[in-house]
Amino acid sequence: MTLSADTGTPQERSGARSNVARGSLLGMVGQLWHLVTVFALYAFLARRLGPALFGQWRVVLTVLVWFELFIGTGLVKIVTKYVTEGGPHDRPRLARASYLAQAWVAAAAFTALQLLAGPIAAALHQPSLAPLLRIAALDIPLFGVFMVASAVVLGEERFERQAVSWLIYATAKAALIAVLVAGGLSVRGALVGNALSSLVGFAAVFLPWSRGDARRSQVATLSRVMLVASVPFLALSLSEGLGQSADLWFVSAIVPSATLVGLYASATVLAEIPTFLFLGLNRVLFPAVARAGADGDPGLAGRYATGGVRLALMVNVLIVAMIAATGRQALTLVYSSAYAGAYLPLLLLMIAATGRTVRATCAEVLMAEDRRRDALTVMVGTLAVEVVLLLVLVPRWGLNGAAAGVAAAALIGGAVSVLLLARQVGIRPLATLGRCAVAGAVVGVALAYLTPAGAHLWLFVAYPLAAAAYAGLLMLLREIRPDDMAAVRQAVRR
Repeated sequence: MTLSADTGTPQERSGARSNVARGSLLGMVGQLWHLVTVFALYAFLARRLGPALFGQWRVVLTVLVWFELFIGTGLVKIVTKYVTEGGPHDRPRLARASYLAQAWVAAAAFTALQLLAGPIAAALHQPSLAPLLRIAALDIPLFGVFMVASAVVLGEERFERQAVSWLIYATAKAALIAVLVAGGLSVRGALVGNALSSLVGFAAVFLPWSRGDARRSQVATLSRVMLVASVPFLALSLSEGLGQSADLWFVSAIVPSATLVGLYASATVLAEIPTFLFLGLNRVLFPAVARAGADGDPGLAGRYATGGVRLALMVNVLIVAMIAATGRQALTLVYSSAYAGAYLPLLLLMIAATGRTVRATCAEVLMAEDRRRDALTVMVGTLAVEVVLLLVLVPRWGLNGAAAGVAAAALIGGAVSVLLLARQVGIRPLATLGRCAVAGAVVGVALAYLTPAGAHLWLFVAYPLAAAAYAGLLMLLREIRPDDMAAVRQAVRR
């Protein structure tokens, strides 16, 4: 079963390349709105549920998210890659094969979580989680069809449709969960609302396709080919998912206080901001690099890689500076003063997010270039280092030890990932890191000096001002250049 090549005219290829900046901007706007709704929701849940139940919600959600990697990563990447590299007439059979393959995987993941809910809850030393995990599993098949529909649209480079669907999905998730929890259904209601929102997201992104002339046997064969091809992507995502959740699971299993688990859970949520934002960029970066490779333009792929790593460093260093200066106020603003004790874990986890985001961005480039062994080696190695550090540090230093172990492993993984792309990106990321560190230090000191201890509402004004000052400093340091601004202006105009 083969896919036809459809590279198009030089003018069409040039138009597709210029569309990447626009797609990246739209993707990050969608993720930003998702971020806003998530944190508005979490602010509500933290106050409504309290630290203990909030921690329970987060632990259940991290387990669910790991199982959903089976239906939200590997196969989805292959769908995007095949649709990007194929022609328009390939879409009907690709779509049919994608949904068929996803149905098999979703059924297996749903069944596995139902059967393993009890043992997982026992391993985390929280038996009460078992029924909640079974309710959470309802989201697996619904999220699965949503992700396939999104992957098809993304592969066709219909970035507006994909971004709008994620805006609708994020809004529906916040609204449904908030209504059900406010109605007295607590964590159970939140999990049901989470599942229903995936159905709304699927309805927003789904595009009908013609039946096509492919026979059922051809579709089944293609679905099996896609499943096999997705294995490296799935392995990478499963390892990454373990790395992102292992610290909370270790804390849940080792730290005896439910309140302390809730504090650490609150820090993990805020620390996901950078990774969450860059999902929008990475969704676009993968097909962009794949298309550049298919067009025989490695120089363009290198520019995409360099731009992705630079942007990851610029955004993450600013966020670390903000949290270092105002972390306690941020925790109070989002959750309440009861969560301010999570400041040091939050700062360490934000530093970890820098390494994770850079590594994830590099992984998208490596996987698009079919350097799957390199990407998997870095992820598995990072995970192994993290697990060893957690085993040593959590029993001795609790929450701070867990966060420190994650930060050390993530920074190592990010550095190694950049080295693997040295041929494409050169030494530019090092220069970017140095300039961002200078600008971030200036902004952080100013924030710490100007923000009183109890003035958490001031952050609504302070953070935009800090971001503007940071961008201005980077322009003075010649890190943000005219060609960067021109790309952004072009994306906005379009």
